[in-house]
Amino acid sequence: MASKQVDPEALRAYRTKVEHQLEIVENTLIPKLRNGEVLGKAPAFGYLESSQTAKQSYATFHSTTWENLQLLRQSLEGIIDTLNDSGAAHEDSDEASATDFDNEL
Repeated sequence: MASKQVDPEALRAYRTKVEHQLEIVENTLIPKLRNGEVLGKAPAFGYLESSQTAKQSYATFHSTTWENLQLLRQSLEGIIDTLNDSGAAHEDSDEASATDFDNEL
């Protein structure tokens, strides 16, 4: 049976990368989409008939983008939690293995 190896350094490096992505989502993208911010204001579409369709399309786009960013944020937080749990489980396993090894001596 093949054994699974966990590289704690790789877990930490990946967690750092994911934390950086989460920081971008939370501190750069989401604030720009809030009401009144740069991307939180609908453009002036005018009064033509087609402008109503454009307003609805923009509102749908903005809402979908906001929801997707919130889901992405939740996913990144979940990845970080899983990596933290994996690292902790690896440390516990290493300690148990070391204890078993010492007991065998």
